[in-house]
Amino acid sequence: MSGISEMLTFLALPFIASVVFVLIHAYLGVHVLRRKIVFADLALAQLSALGASVAFANGYDVTSPAGFAYAFVFTAIGAALLTLTRNLARSVSQEAVVGILYVVATAATILVVDRSPLGAEHVKKILVGNIVTVDVAVIAKFAALYAVIGLLHWWVRRPLLSLSSERGPEGRSRLEVWSWDFVFYLSFGIVVTSSVATAGVLLVFSLLIVPAVIGFTFSDKLSFVLLIAWSAGIAASAAGLACSYAFDLPTGATMVTALAGFLVLASLSKVFIVVDAERRRARLQRAAQTAVVAAFVCILVSSMWLIINPSGDQPLLALLERATGLGSATFLSSSEGDTYESAARDIVRFQDEVDRLDAMEKSARYQGPPLADDEIRRIASYQQTFNEMTRGEQFVRNVLQTKARTRERWIIGLPAAIIAIAGLGLSTRWFSRRRRGEGDDHSTYDSAEV
Repeated sequence: MSGISEMLTFLALPFIASVVFVLIHAYLGVHVLRRKIVFADLALAQLSALGASVAFANGYDVTSPAGFAYAFVFTAIGAALLTLTRNLARSVSQEAVVGILYVVATAATILVVDRSPLGAEHVKKILVGNIVTVDVAVIAKFAALYAVIGLLHWWVRRPLLSLSSERGPEGRSRLEVWSWDFVFYLSFGIVVTSSVATAGVLLVFSLLIVPAVIGFTFSDKLSFVLLIAWSAGIAASAAGLACSYAFDLPTGATMVTALAGFLVLASLSKVFIVVDAERRRARLQRAAQTAVVAAFVCILVSSMWLIINPSGDQPLLALLERATGLGSATFLSSSEGDTYESAARDIVRFQDEVDRLDAMEKSARYQGPPLADDEIRRIASYQQTFNEMTRGEQFVRNVLQTKARTRERWIIGLPAAIIAIAGLGLSTRWFSRRRRGEGDDHSTYDSAEV
């Protein structure tokens, strides 16, 4: 219970921030999908990152007022360019222009931070953010800003929704269209600019698009789409934060992965659950057939790869070995097997020492008195020594594993390839017969109806 209590206490503020982000970003994502400019948000986010990088290169903190001003200016320029792309859509795809804008902004960001000694760390921070560091004041600032933008969008919802519909700007002058487009993109840019510094480009893009896609998967009605998008986004954010805490993973990347997982679950639910019984049965049969064929293809490809290149990586064979306990040592002589197992144990032992020293250094950095410079250098020297010893044992293990795999290609690879080819042939014939049988049944049924 104490562990759960600590997790809830630690993740309470990041979760509240995630809820605030989801509410505004999912709504804007609905507009982006209706306008069919999916990568516009990614382009604006990257322009905001470019502005933040220019501020960083000039000595300003990204979260400072100057950092926000730089990011907002670049985002406003992007909003103006995106406003003008509507007229280009007649001759050039709007998505192409958005893609060019994103690529140029990314390249410019790399050029800006290239000369900075902390440039790589800055780019990483801009990409993944650090949502776990938010405090009450930052959340209150986000909530107030997004509430104002939300009220603005509610007040002018009719022209904004009209321009986001399939009918487009019917009955409106060009100046009116430009004005409302600029209002949308500028408010969109303000949201993106404010959130990128905390959540990162990847998470901002995911919060904008993935919940909205999940919403449109189940409904076309805007109110239902928003309700589903908000629910899915909040649930995925909670799952991502919990997994990040439980497995000590990067928070932003874990939340993006959780959103993708929820999208996959929503798609599977749409295909296999939210349908009538007959369609569900037919789709499950097709999925089973596809899975059988895919399994035989994977076995065939893996077997042929083992026969052709036994020294290469063998992911499927390694998975089989872990599942059955029949490791490479099974195909080595007694002395070779002992050496192989000894190297594996030493690798684990050396890695444990590296992890222990790393934990000691981190504990001293965040808790208690800091370590002296000599102690830090000594720890680094020990870690380097253990890493070199690990590489040496890994080399021995790789040599013996290659020898074992050379024997396995005929003992396992060749029979598995023959079984896979036979299985593909039999399954293809069986599926073809079932398909013809179902076709004959439908023909008989149609004749009886006539």
